Amino acid sequence: MTDHSSGEALPADGTLRTARGIRSRAALIAAARRLFESKGYANTKIADITQEADRALGTFYTYFSNKEEVLEQLAKDFKAEIDARVTELDLSSGDPYEVVRELCAVYWDSCRNHSAELASIFQASMLDERFAERWRDIRADARRNIATGIRAVGKAGRAENPNPDATASALGSMMDYFCYVWLVEGGEAEQPPLPDEVAIDAMALVMYRTVFAAPEPARREPF
Repeated sequence: MTDHSSGEALPADGTLRTARGIRSRAALIAAARRLFESKGYANTKIADITQEADRALGTFYTYFSNKEEVLEQLAKDFKAEIDARVTELDLSSGDPYEVVRELCAVYWDSCRNHSAELASIFQASMLDERFAERWRDIRADARRNIATGIRAVGKAGRAENPNPDATASALGSMMDYFCYVWLVEGGEAEQPPLPDEVAIDAMALVMYRTVFAAPEPARREPF
């Protein structure tokens, strides 16, 4: 798929370089996001997106080949927000459990803010193998980062893991689906909604205990 946001490939007439072109593309993406949230990804047609964005149908094809490309851009934006927030964290100091918990908090908050994209990504991945492959590519960095952390823990003599990549996939998939169940599907049957702190703690405990093969340290209660 062509990534029009990168500037590597633009419409031949240069429309994306103009202020009007930038506004039109942004309007289409914003309209798609609203419709994916209200109607669902599968039920949203390209004509719905252009109508919602108040743009001509032909305008859509200036910037995108299909709605999968729109969702791919939304998925990239979702990942970019997570990456930007992670870079703001100080991961080099502090208690390892608190670092793990902060990372889980960033992911939970981002999934909550982008629940429409999360729902659409899960739906599209089940319907379209081409998009599923692109989503695997988009999330690959996160899986590699988890695996790198697991290897670092092993090198430090804290806990040896025979297959960091498989463990990273298991942990990342757990976080993805856990957030999907509670932020998109509405949670588990006969259970009340999870407060943010409880949800973040649950993910952090699983990740910390898995990576460090040890119970989390006692947390100091705030004054």
